[in-house]
Amino acid sequence: MDLQNEAQRIVDAAVADGTENSLQFCVFRDGECIIDVCAGWIGFDRRRRVDSHTIFPIYSTGKGVPAAALTRLIGEGRVSPDQPVADFWPEFAKNGKEHTLVRHLLNHSSGLRQRFPEQKSYELVADWPYMIQVIDESAPDWEPGSHTRYQSLTYGWVTAELIRRITGKEFRDYVREELFQPENITDFYFGTTDEAERNAAEFRLGPDMKPSSSISICDPLVELMRQPCIRRAALPGFNGFASARALARFYQAILAGRYFSREMLLEATELHRPEPEPPRLGDFNCFGYGFALSGPREEIGRVFGHGGYGGSDGIADRGRGLAVGFTAGVLGSHPCKETLYRLIGLEQRRGWEA
Repeated sequence: MDLQNEAQRIVDAAVADGTENSLQFCVFRDGECIIDVCAGWIGFDRRRRVDSHTIFPIYSTGKGVPAAALTRLIGEGRVSPDQPVADFWPEFAKNGKEHTLVRHLLNHSSGLRQRFPEQKSYELVADWPYMIQVIDESAPDWEPGSHTRYQSLTYGWVTAELIRRITGKEFRDYVREELFQPENITDFYFGTTDEAERNAAEFRLGPDMKPSSSISICDPLVELMRQPCIRRAALPGFNGFASARALARFYQAILAGRYFSREMLLEATELHRPEPEPPRLGDFNCFGYGFALSGPREEIGRVFGHGGYGGSDGIADRGRGLAVGFTAGVLGSHPCKETLYRLIGLEQRRGWEA
């Protein structure tokens, strides 16, 4: 089968029947790009066509980047997952967080909240020193390391601040210099530029998505990502913009061992979960060193990466040598995505998108 032509037929059909307005799908297999397709329009006025460089909001799909950065630093011996966070970030160690380990931030077992009542305006959410101070003063909901709860937004602040404390570089600079530029990964932003904004797809909720609500201004997420101050900030828990090609190329670099060794990849995609009972596949509670883990039940971690609110994906199958990126402008379930994944032999499991 001609995979490129068949994938193009699938995405074209999804746009033609009105299910999608814009989408991209890119796949590398064993280092070779075997699929790179896109369809639809940048705006809902349908005046400008999407291309492979169009960027989309990817929400939590961006979490794979700080996960890879910290795995790289672990592999370099600059930090240990069993080291106290306070070794690098002394101000964090208060109000019950004194014994929090780096591992607890990576595997979502820190007990920190997903949202904070102090997030009262978009400008405060985008204010990095303010949010770090909020986290410094916060108390965990349980003993760190004793229970898993997905840190939907907070993960970005704690991992990026840790990277800054270890390396002395701002997160945005570190990933650009150490991860993106060496691999010629363009069209991947934590903090958009004027040029990026000109090529950013419009987005909206699909009919199967309901606006979220919470104690902070961070919800609904669809409105959060429309705010200029949020789009221009570097908030890697949720505010990345990328193309499917950039996502696939990023995970291909991981599979090829260009960020860290194969041995380090196996360690980073091993299930690190404090609960004694086995995880239920379908729940978003299977994590390694920040990567969400999936795959066959007996091989949890063979498929790893991260998905995002609205359906974007950046994932890899280390057993089959597949690196995949999926982006779309309608935030929803995307029936065509399952068809595309079947085309390449990648089983899509519930629990990726959060």
